[in-house]
Amino acid sequence: MKEMPTKKMLIIQNLIFNLLFALVMTLVGAFAGGAGVNPGTIIQYFIGLVVVEILGFVIPADKIAGGIGAKAFPGKNPMQMPQFMLPAAVLTVIFTIPMTMIMTAVGLAMAPNGPGLSIFMPAFLGALPWMLLAAYICVLIFLPLSLKASGMDKLGAPPQN
Repeated sequence: MKEMPTKKMLIIQNLIFNLLFALVMTLVGAFAGGAGVNPGTIIQYFIGLVVVEILGFVIPADKIAGGIGAKAFPGKNPMQMPQFMLPAAVLTVIFTIPMTMIMTAVGLAMAPNGPGLSIFMPAFLGALPWMLLAAYICVLIFLPLSLKASGMDKLGAPPQN
């Protein structure tokens, strides 16, 4: 029987990953949108952090990653490289699309003398490829680091059911 992570492990892992993920996504979004770093970037960071925390609470990322990895690579730990690259891509899409939508809307709404939400779709579609690339790299780097820092890496693969 697989050992389950403690609440402390989950909190540490989520804090480390989400703080770094939200930071990178906010910066990439700011530059992809052409605004660069400005005073509103700090507000967007905290909004992004809240969004990623809510998504992390609602979406069972460990079960999704473990399930996809187990089906694609039977008999191997789906949370280790190179098997983790496929689940990481799926998690990237699941988390990045809603986060990019929200962050684009917030950025457009906060723009002084800007067009407002009238250019939402072009702005969203223009930022999305950059956000997906940045998110994929973040997941590949920060998720293993956060699992190691929390001690969850020693627990093995997540349950598959």
